[in-house]
Formats: sequence, structure tokens, C-alpha cells
Amino acid sequence: SIERTPSGYRVRVDGNWLETEQIFIGAPAYVAAKLLWPFDGALSGLLNSIPYNSSMTLSLIYDKKTFDHPLKGFGFLVPKRERKHLKACTWVNNKFNFRAADDKILLRCFFGGDSFAESDESLAQIAQDELRAIMSLQAKPLFHHVGRWADSMAQYTVGHKQRVEQIKTLMGQLPGIGIGGNGYNGIGVPDCIHSGKEAALSIAQKLGAAVTTHVAAR
Repeated sequence: SIERTPSGYRVRVDGNWLETEQIFIGAPAYVAAKLLWPFDGALSGLLNSIPYNSSMTLSLIYDKKTFDHPLKGFGFLVPKRERKHLKACTWVNNKFNFRAADDKILLRCFFGGDSFAESDESLAQIAQDELRAIMSLQAKPLFHHVGRWADSMAQYTVGHKQRVEQIKTLMGQLPGIGIGGNGYNGIGVPDCIHSGKEAALSIAQKLGAAVTTHVAAR
């Protein structure tokens, strides 16, 4: 939670209060909505209106000697009209060869929230069945690993740009608080990093201006 103080804000983290002048909220929009509700209900409502989907990745590791499909390109996307469970598959060796040993093949499969309830073993079997149908792949993986991210993928629905502009305007009325993450101007990791850098630069500039003003006044 966040509360105002005479000199700025205080943030409650792990049961302790932290006094601060500047806050950056690098969290999903629905989390930011809860934190900012005490300051501006309209802002909170806009943040909460950004929908999110869940995402999963399944990594399959194969012995290169038994892998029976040529890896040309970087993978494939499954068109929605043809999709069952698997949305896409990346051939990691070709994209990032340092992520897999020279004698192994690493496939990274992507699934949506509709498969979230499946067990790891069930998901691995689904992937193998669909890869067999799409790639005619008969090789068996040595092992697999599943990564699950609930409500993590922001969805840019119609009117998102206007919504973000409204959020930006209302955020301007909360000096010292910035927000960032994949819910606003880009969903990729580079976009999230950029939003953090922009916020840090803005804070540094404001602090620098405050110091300059203070020195000039003296």
C-alpha cells in the first residue's frame, strides 16, 4: 500500500514502512490500480480496465542424434483457425545458440491460458502429439520444463491508445509516482525495460531540478 506524507509518500513492504519522495510501480496494471485507488478512483478504473491473459511455455530437450526434423528458420506460429492447444514453437538453437548444448536440440512451445489447468506431463504429451502432426516429429524428448505466468500478458484492445493517454494525464496529477511494465506502450521485455529507464530518467531530472532550485534560492 501507498500513503501520502508531508514530504512525499510512504510504502508498506513486508510489514514495514519505507519513506520516499519518488515511487515507480513496475507491476501489472491491475496491481497498480489497487495501489493507486486511494489517490484517484478514475485512474484506478482505467488501469483495471486493461485486460490480461495467462501464458505458458514448455521447453522440450532432445538428443541431437535422434532429432528427425530439419531446423531451418526460427520456428512457426499456428494460425488461430488451425490451433488446438499449441500457439507457436521456437527453435531455440537457431535463435539463441548459447541457450542449448551443441549435442542437444531445444524447442520452446507456447500455450495460452486455456491450457493452464493441464499438468506438466499432460502438456508435454499434448505438445509432442501436435508437433508430430505439424512437423512429423517422432523423436522423444529427454526431459521437459514448464513455465506458467498467470494474468501476465496485457491485451491491447480497441481504444487502448486513448486509454493510455488518459492514464498519463491523470498520472500527471500525482507528482512523484510513475508506472511502467507491459500494460501500456509495448508488451515485450525491451519495452518494459524502456519504460523503467524513462521513469528513472524522469525522476533524476526532477530531483536535479529540485537541487538546482534549492541552490539558486540559497
